[in-house]
Amino acid sequence: MNAYALSYERLAHTGKRFPLLFADYASNNSKTEHLTAQFFNGNFRNLSAIKEKLLRLEQRDYQREKLVALLLEQQQQFSPSPKTLENIEKLRQPKTVAIVTGQQVGLFSGSLYTIYKTASAIALAKRYKREFPDYDFVPIFWLEGEDHDYDEVAHVTILVGNELKTLRYEEKNYAERKMVGRTRLSESIAAFVNEFFSLLPASDFKATLSNLIQNAYQPGETFLTAFAKLMSDLFQRDGLIFLTSDDVAFKSLAKEIFIKEFETFPRSSTEVIAQSALLEEAGYDAQAKARPINFYLIDEQHRRWTIEPHDEKHFILKPSREEMLKTALMEIVYNSPETLSPNVILRPIVQDKVLPTLAYIAGPSEVAYWAQLKRAYQFFGVEMPFVVPRASLTIVEQKISKVFEKIGGEFREARYEQFFTEKDVMMREYIAEHSDVKLESLFESAEQEVRQALAKLETSLKTLDASLVQTAETTQNKILFQLGQLKEKAFRAEKQKQNDFLSQIEKCEANLLPMGNMQERVLNITYFLNKYGLSFIETIQRVVEESDGSTHWVVEL
Repeated sequence: MNAYALSYERLAHTGKRFPLLFADYASNNSKTEHLTAQFFNGNFRNLSAIKEKLLRLEQRDYQREKLVALLLEQQQQFSPSPKTLENIEKLRQPKTVAIVTGQQVGLFSGSLYTIYKTASAIALAKRYKREFPDYDFVPIFWLEGEDHDYDEVAHVTILVGNELKTLRYEEKNYAERKMVGRTRLSESIAAFVNEFFSLLPASDFKATLSNLIQNAYQPGETFLTAFAKLMSDLFQRDGLIFLTSDDVAFKSLAKEIFIKEFETFPRSSTEVIAQSALLEEAGYDAQAKARPINFYLIDEQHRRWTIEPHDEKHFILKPSREEMLKTALMEIVYNSPETLSPNVILRPIVQDKVLPTLAYIAGPSEVAYWAQLKRAYQFFGVEMPFVVPRASLTIVEQKISKVFEKIGGEFREARYEQFFTEKDVMMREYIAEHSDVKLESLFESAEQEVRQALAKLETSLKTLDASLVQTAETTQNKILFQLGQLKEKAFRAEKQKQNDFLSQIEKCEANLLPMGNMQERVLNITYFLNKYGLSFIETIQRVVEESDGSTHWVVEL
């Protein structure tokens, strides 16, 4: 197995594959220190900063006994391993902290980056344990089941040969704005699973994988419980703890945040807007939008409604436009916080009010919106965790690595970087290098000769009539334009001769840049598990453990 480190800076600035803020923050370069100081709460690579935060978390008064009780109760839905239960018990002690990540509860685990985020949390917990043996670090996966974006989670994409196949699961129990995590799978899930596995080729591992998914995705399970059961099986040796905030006990522990948000609105939004302005002044885009009140209302049909103030006594529930008395909302906030759901702004703060979070493992877009939250954390009096970029990988199978071996040779790393940033340039360079006719130099020489000939002609024309010089320049531009057109036609003709090479590049695109996106954002892990077995998770973990999160890794199997 070979691994090549690609610069986030190049991938972001040239290839536009990652947000600029993520690239500058993750790359551990000259910009990182400034970003950390202005938009985040400490450098997760700095041992002194880690020790200081550990001491602060140790001294904070978390309701650890209640937290342990709710986690133990929740795990019973997810088939926990003994190590998971052991890690939960450790949370009773003030010297135990959480390494948290999370994601929406996507079908069959969702896109590959969910696996990478999980592996990153587990790896960081191990790394910190080695550096601070007096403390315990437990990985926690936040199950984002309160989201109501069904389209985000209800599909799965794999490669069949070199073609992408996306299957969408239509659940009749889902209604508009209903929280996905509460949506129960109907009998139709069995047929969907069978259809999905009919697309996967026969392998030594197919039966095992099929059983794993069928055991998790059964009628009666919710999107949330099925997701957690599958992930629990995939990471059963790692003591991964699952947490859903859609829980009466959890919302009770977070109640103070909801009350303060309600009593002081729109103060927290003002803090987010002020921080976002600093972000934009620094040349970055603000990802998340704050609202006057940063939580939703959940109704009896499990639907989430945005709450906006209308006048001194009324609120409006959007998009229904239903009116609600302020006194009624006040009653809910104080006495029924379980019917409230934090939005993207409040969710991290609710998380870290309840959990002793040392670090949160974030994806590229998450890093960007976490940069908007520093002042809001201070307003609520909650310790903001380290924000740690997740590992980012592209998996290259042998059928693809052979192509790059052919076109890159000993410079494969440079070719991979070109593929993700300037693919057209890479293709043109390769065609030029392997062309019988050196088109680039041929046309460059012709252009130079045209310029020289017309320059010499201009000199003579000046003596006849000065106005002819302008005509000569116009003529030159026309000739150069036509020469450029001819050049493009010549390259197209040469490309036609390179059909084999171009078809190989198309195969590479389907595998490495499916739908024009990074592989980790599209493909599902089952494609690889079917071919290489469940031990493929361990392969990913080994790569992630060797990564410091500052580069994107291209991994040749």
